[in-house]
Amino acid sequence: MGEEGHGPKVGPVFAFTAKRADVETFYRDVVGLAVRSSDHDAAWLETSNADVVVHAREDTQTPREVSRAPGFVVWFGVAHLDETWERARKAGATVGEFRGDHFFARDPDGRYVGVYEEHGHDHDH
Repeated sequence: MGEEGHGPKVGPVFAFTAKRADVETFYRDVVGLAVRSSDHDAAWLETSNADVVVHAREDTQTPREVSRAPGFVVWFGVAHLDETWERARKAGATVGEFRGDHFFARDPDGRYVGVYEEHGHDHDH
């Protein structure tokens, strides 16, 4: 658990797709998510507690093996990013490089996750 009994938080959920505009439309029009911003590379869609980000598969900020995987990439906000990177590295779970403010990892079943440093502390339970 993190400081003061608070563990990691779930951050944005990424979906990489070759049909970015169609997937954005589905989550906007069918599911009812609000569009915060949208361009040719990504659409940031809001829910009440996390963002869903629909990315083009050609996103150059993400390791290719992550952006080509099916499903979602869940992001986790942690209190100490450097320590978490080191644990993931020792476990052989890192994917790509440490980006300074985030990194990608793979769980034992092969699912990709993003990890970033959470700076705020939400004390609402």
